[in-house]
Amino acid sequence: MTKLIKYLLLISILYPNNFNIELLNERGYKWSKSQNEYWVKISDDYQSIFKVKGVTQNQKVQKIKWTTKNKYYWSNGMVTDTYCLVNPTSYTKNGVGYSMIGLLPELKNKSVTIYGEYQNQVDSLKIHIQ
Repeated sequence: MTKLIKYLLLISILYPNNFNIELLNERGYKWSKSQNEYWVKISDDYQSIFKVKGVTQNQKVQKIKWTTKNKYYWSNGMVTDTYCLVNPTSYTKNGVGYSMIGLLPELKNKSVTIYGEYQNQVDSLKIHIQ
């Protein structure tokens, strides 16, 4: 375990993380933020939409991959299927790329972790859903 920590520390020194992500609240939901953690109040009745922004510092068009820590499922009572919480891929323009996040009412009182991956760099944010 200590070898892994030393390796990750060495990588972070050799390849500084110029990539970061943040959650945007363009629809005016009640929320608070502390560094890369967000507490959001979502709708009781419908999907609440947020935008996530990734900044690469690279002016060329670049790919950002988006994932979640866990898998999520949706059901209409008859069929259950996987639910893609965040759109999995976006491309940048002038060093910035965006993706959309859809939070269902069934996710209330849970926390989700979103990862953005750009080249060999990863950043994350945590959303506490209320």
